[in-house]
Amino acid sequence: MNCDDKTALVHALADGELDVVHAREIEAHVAGCGQCATKLDEILALKHRLTARELRLKAPTSLTQRVALSLASATGVQASEPRFAPIAAIRKIVSLWSPRLQGALAGAGATMALAACLALFMVRGGGGEDLGRSLVDGHLRSLAGEHLIDVQSTDKHTVKPWFAGKLDVTPPVPDLTLNGFTLVGGRVDYIGGRAAAVVVYKRRTHVINLFVWPGTDAAPSIEEVSGFSLRHWTKDGLTFWAVSDINDAEFADFVAAFKAAS
Repeated sequence: MNCDDKTALVHALADGELDVVHAREIEAHVAGCGQCATKLDEILALKHRLTARELRLKAPTSLTQRVALSLASATGVQASEPRFAPIAAIRKIVSLWSPRLQGALAGAGATMALAACLALFMVRGGGGEDLGRSLVDGHLRSLAGEHLIDVQSTDKHTVKPWFAGKLDVTPPVPDLTLNGFTLVGGRVDYIGGRAAAVVVYKRRTHVINLFVWPGTDAAPSIEEVSGFSLRHWTKDGLTFWAVSDINDAEFADFVAAFKAAS
């Protein structure tokens, strides 16, 4: 495979879309190939420029409130919580009007476009959507493929040492069995181009992916993306993000148990 064949994979590496095996392979190639190393630097530099604050436009609060009130008035949704009123209104519009919209819109493409726009509105309603989306994407990748775990064990003395030497961080791996959360293993993943240690627990059939990386930078306030819950905290110089679909009460129990045990 020559450099032309690897171009797409260099892009995928920059976007954090590769599994660990392919990521290591492309990283090794980039380390010895000036052309691909330059390409990766250019991609990462462009991604960084695109996150500049001056490129982001934020709707004025007055506009947000007017839209929320208009939607609430049209659908009967209470607007007592402006932050959630637009989403609640859109959901009600879909539930009430979807049969009529499907009949009125010509072709499946228009229906799908409407659904995509509504979904984008709901996902991007709050701050930190890029990181939240990346975390949920990593969670979904682990469930959809065969890369939930690189090291499979319920023994913390097996999982924790496995991370040593693979990353700049060795995460805490407490045994939470008595709290109702079973350790199943760990893996290395990539979130937004950043390598992260992932400690994996289960609660019945529900998977909890706990992403860990160095640093204690301020994090966006985001607790849900596409129906998946996210919880964030920092401790001892590390950043923690937990992602799962368990209910809020059990998720709170997990976070509290992990913090107490680590």
